Amino acid sequence: MKVLTITTALLAAAFLVAPALAQEGATAGGTQTAASSYSCDPNTCKLPNCLCASTSPPGGLQPKDTPQFVVITFDDSVQSKLLQTAQDMLNVKNPNGCPAKGSWYVSMEYTDFSLVQQWYANGNEIADHTFTHVGSPSAQEIAAAKSMLHEYGGVPYGKIKGFRAPFLNYTAETLSNIQQQGFQYDTSSTATVDDCFWPYTLDNGMANDCWTGICDAGKVKLPGVWELPMYAVMDNANTPQLMDVYLAGSVSDVTGWSNNNFQRHYNGNRQPFGIYVHPTHLTNFPGTPDASSLKNGVVSLIQSLAGKPDVWFVTNQQLLQWMQNPVPNSQLASQPYMQCNVPNTGKEICNGLENITISADGVASGGLLQNCNFNTTNWHTCYNCPSSAPSLETPVPSASLQSNDPNYRKPVPDNCDSIWWDPVVGQCLCTDSSCAYKDTAVPSSKNSTNGTSASGSPSDSKTGSAANAITPIYGILVTSVLAGLTGLLL
Repeated sequence: MKVLTITTALLAAAFLVAPALAQEGATAGGTQTAASSYSCDPNTCKLPNCLCASTSPPGGLQPKDTPQFVVITFDDSVQSKLLQTAQDMLNVKNPNGCPAKGSWYVSMEYTDFSLVQQWYANGNEIADHTFTHVGSPSAQEIAAAKSMLHEYGGVPYGKIKGFRAPFLNYTAETLSNIQQQGFQYDTSSTATVDDCFWPYTLDNGMANDCWTGICDAGKVKLPGVWELPMYAVMDNANTPQLMDVYLAGSVSDVTGWSNNNFQRHYNGNRQPFGIYVHPTHLTNFPGTPDASSLKNGVVSLIQSLAGKPDVWFVTNQQLLQWMQNPVPNSQLASQPYMQCNVPNTGKEICNGLENITISADGVASGGLLQNCNFNTTNWHTCYNCPSSAPSLETPVPSASLQSNDPNYRKPVPDNCDSIWWDPVVGQCLCTDSSCAYKDTAVPSSKNSTNGTSASGSPSDSKTGSAANAITPIYGILVTSVLAGLTGLLL
């Protein structure tokens, strides 16, 4: 029986790690240059809704007055051990004392939606990485993921603004699809040295990855959609390394490359510096190689960048808010989007800030969570479990409970952010304008009726009063119950 237990544990670890074994490579797709037909007139393309591609800071700022942004992003499923890795990486503070924030590009397979809500509720960004993680994804792949992130992760549609193509494999059609579905930005392209542009809008086309032909005249014209290039780290051979740079060399080599490239940004025009990871590679699972040295190397790099008065760790959404209204570093701390407040709802509700427990095998549990188990997949959520396993064709099946069942959870309405929404009683605990929210991005139709009206508001939602004071956030409220693996080996 001991042998069976060990084998089962190793198989489970392989099952968890498998989705990341065939991911985006560390090396950027194209190193050759190509003549670009990109053309943009800054006299007609003006902020906040239009911006030409440029290596200079926006808004006429001088580099010395420009914040140095560092964006740390995570790709693929959200699981408890991967979430802990992300928390360890973001364990630094910004100059205003607020914790660093990150962006997670979520694919649906193996994702625990209660942890999606935890990540979002603590001020981080949740973004779309498709349903089944396929390159050059269809419109359905993109829409299905967005629906599940909202329905089971509680993220308002209007807060799911970003998209990254799996394998960074996108086409003009991909970009057109995200515009039609109301996304604000894509972040799938590569920036090296000559094309190290600040984020820009696609009113006048693409200015990165021109070697693929994506910059050809008339290929892409998407007013209002932003492109946030992924900033490559150039290694000693001048080869651009993009995703998971820590896999491309020794810890000391990668640290050296990364520091050299950071200094190129910091001492140059202050373009954002990116650290793009698949957290699976930095997380220890039974039966897999020890990832501690890789993780420690990345964490040490991040900590070495922190502490400078003009270095800020932000989500891509925060970066875009700054891009639309650039302010000097001296004014950044006071911007509303750089604050770190969470609601004091007066009681514990299932909003992503409730206390949950993580067992040694990575299973989340809590008195307010629902457990959705379909044999081949299971997750937890603050909302209703579906009556059948979600699929690409039906990502949001009908709820397993009827709306008149006393255990039925009320879906997030379009007039309340989920951090203020109590799904158990169907009550929005926001009672004044400081926390008011209206989700104008709710789709006009869904593939199922889950107690939601055509406008997106639950038909039986209620409003009520509660304390609405704001208290500081100090991290995700996850209580980890860590047990050793000794028992498996005895």
